[in-house]
Amino acid sequence: MLKAGVLGLAMAVASMGISAPAMAIGPGTYTVKGNNGEPNTNYEGTLVIVQTGESTFKLTWNIGGDKYDGFAIGTPEMLAASFTSGKSLGTALLVEDDDNKGGYKSVWAFKGETKLGVELIAPK
Repeated sequence: MLKAGVLGLAMAVASMGISAPAMAIGPGTYTVKGNNGEPNTNYEGTLVIVQTGESTFKLTWNIGGDKYDGFAIGTPEMLAASFTSGKSLGTALLVEDDDNKGGYKSVWAFKGETKLGVELIAPK
């Protein structure tokens, strides 16, 4: 069952394709283009990733002036993150984007929500 869930998530992430110039993944500053999982909810912003330990990372999103602070575990190729903004709590999965070298595809959700948001994350 876990395999099916992970495979389905990987397929959802893989279906978001965009190309960009090749650059290194991992720590750095990125542009973000996303959608909140509903029509007409597109947004843009930035993401800064800082490696804080061998397998830990600090993530800071700035979306339309709103700041989201995150903590992730994993590798530069795949990050499992939790994030907060004010009193809101969420979870995100960032996976290296084979079509967008140096970037990520991401799915995320706020606690209690039933729809997944998606993001394409490209090196700045």
